[in-house]
Amino acid sequence: MKLKKFFLPLLLSLSTSFCLQSAQSQPFPNKPLRLVVPYPAGGPVDFIARSLQPELAKVWGQPVVIDNIGGGSGMIGGVAVSKSKPDGYTLLIGGVQTHAMNAGVIRSMPYHPLKDFTPIVQVTSVPWVIVANTALGIRTPEEMIAALRGKPDHYSYASSGVGSAAHLTFASLLNQVGARAVHVPYKGTAQAIQDVIGGQVSFGMADENTVMPHIRSGRLTAIASAGKERLADSPNLPTLGEKALPGFEMQPWHVIYGPPGMDADLVRTMAADIRKALEAPGLKERLKGAGVLVTPAQPEPMVSREYERWIRAAREANVVPE
Repeated sequence: MKLKKFFLPLLLSLSTSFCLQSAQSQPFPNKPLRLVVPYPAGGPVDFIARSLQPELAKVWGQPVVIDNIGGGSGMIGGVAVSKSKPDGYTLLIGGVQTHAMNAGVIRSMPYHPLKDFTPIVQVTSVPWVIVANTALGIRTPEEMIAALRGKPDHYSYASSGVGSAAHLTFASLLNQVGARAVHVPYKGTAQAIQDVIGGQVSFGMADENTVMPHIRSGRLTAIASAGKERLADSPNLPTLGEKALPGFEMQPWHVIYGPPGMDADLVRTMAADIRKALEAPGLKERLKGAGVLVTPAQPEPMVSREYERWIRAAREANVVPE
């Protein structure tokens, strides 16, 4: 009886230890992974995820299941991932809206963009180009800034809606140069750019793929890139931040996130795996065809900096959180 009392706890302890060691020794991943897209199927973020999906599956040797959970400006899908187990099997492709802009335009978010997720690796970014109606005769960032300063509220700028990336970016630009212009919101980027072409609006802003055909045909004038670097296909087009507005940088980006509390070693391993997937032949060209650049990078401190940047931009645009 005494021996039984002695050995039973010992056997249970050894059994538990063996199970833990077995679980820890299993290679990652050993089952399918879930990549949540916080938007409906068919959109730009869904396109990025589905382009990356087969390459991730090859690297990991496991299926990667795309799960579209749209709604709430991307927040419903974000909540689903933030409450998942931090084991690396549930991931989110988040971005500037879900993890930065929303914090400035939505009063009460169901998660904290920085505290409730583990950023694993930045995967892509989307170059934005500021354009002008050709009849204005404005061709450089310096000329645009001088015109805006010289005639307050005379010029206008189009965006895809109140609180959109284009709205907040241009509002931040105006605030930093001490100028005023009339904001003209539309329900989508295509109509906004068409009205810049038609002269109903002075300036606009959109991704490279949307505006470049109109720039090449002479229907729009390219003023500057709003991103950090010059565009590879338009090396003569300056960025706002390199001279006219030092340090200015605002453009959409996408990061692969996991739930909070992920193991640091697992995060490093997954980041390396995702970077390897991004190097797959043809992937960069496929995404570039949609106006998206593959820009693998360490997500911190970028995500924290962007969070503050877009909240500040919302204040500068006088957007009242709803």
